Amino acid sequence: MDINKVIIIVLLLVAVVGYIRLYRHYRRNIKKVSFLFDAIDNGDFSFYFPTEKGNKEDKILHQSLNRIKLFLQHTREEQMEREKYYEQILNAVDTGIMVVDSHDNIMQHNQAALRLLDTDVLTHINQVKGKLKDEHLAKHETQAMLKDKHVRIIALSDVSHELSNQEVDSWIKLIRVLTHEIMNTITPVTSLSETLLKELGSEELYAAKSSSAEQAKLKQGLETIHKTGTELLAFVNNYRRFTHVPQPQPALFYVEPFLERMAMLCNHEVEIETAPKDLLAYADESLISHVVTNLLKNAVEAFNGLQSEPTTKASIRLHAYTNEQEAIIIDVSNNAGLIPDDIASHIFIPFFTTKPEGSGIGLSLSRQIMRVSGGSLSLHQDKAQGITTFRIIIP
Repeated sequence: MDINKVIIIVLLLVAVVGYIRLYRHYRRNIKKVSFLFDAIDNGDFSFYFPTEKGNKEDKILHQSLNRIKLFLQHTREEQMEREKYYEQILNAVDTGIMVVDSHDNIMQHNQAALRLLDTDVLTHINQVKGKLKDEHLAKHETQAMLKDKHVRIIALSDVSHELSNQEVDSWIKLIRVLTHEIMNTITPVTSLSETLLKELGSEELYAAKSSSAEQAKLKQGLETIHKTGTELLAFVNNYRRFTHVPQPQPALFYVEPFLERMAMLCNHEVEIETAPKDLLAYADESLISHVVTNLLKNAVEAFNGLQSEPTTKASIRLHAYTNEQEAIIIDVSNNAGLIPDDIASHIFIPFFTTKPEGSGIGLSLSRQIMRVSGGSLSLHQDKAQGITTFRIIIP
């Protein structure tokens, strides 16, 4: 055989073998790269390409792939941290947020949305369609694109709290004006009647009067003026408390012993439940005690005012716990019957009362105390169980 042909054949064989080896090497490297992206796509960053063994080219490739993995892993961790950060921000706001797709599926929501819609789970808009029509909820909707999908971002706000604050501010301004004018008018009348009564009691004035009947009539009239003025001043001073709640002096205190002390002041058996047992609150204990005492007094009076014996055992319950925002909740409940809707809508209005001897200041003052303390006081009624609950929230 011609030597040139042999050389050509050998060279071709070498080229074929080299190509095959190169192709196999290429395929192995492609598989490694494909494996890296498949693992990353599945969120698996536990793999590692060895750099201690193998030829120089493999070591360089493995080092490069490991660097890509570390870079993408770091990027993914940063993205997850940002998502957690944004989620914490969303859960910290009082505005409810829902992200809804074109099929009305709820893709994302915050804790405020669950609270405002009074539900534990949000997956589809049909779950809360009726609640979204609540007049106390303000709804704002924005259109957006998310990953090439058309979505709606729905923001929910509780306007009842805002309206309540505005109403309280209006009442405070009105009461301040009224009490100022009444005090300015009544104080000199009361003072003058007291002075005249003293003068009328002197011997010289008695001797100057020609008729003891006239003296008695004059004295009786002055006493009536003085008594009425004094009672009116006491009445006004009672309402002035509503506009002059002292600035809270918050401090830490254990809730369970606090509730036990409140229950001892109540002339009725009270069931107490605290979870956890060592629950701590940071608030002005003196102001909160005024609120709890007033609610317990109202609960006892509710039983005393029943026209007939209750069909179930009379029960007053104090239940303290925390919500998802880590606020302290104290529920003061009783089964003395529900408050009619027409009355329930007015119970926090100053001066409103259904009791013959009531001043109408207790519940409005209690809510004002919670308001200046940064918390709230609200009424919740379980119509199925016939249980009335006043809920204190301490932030």
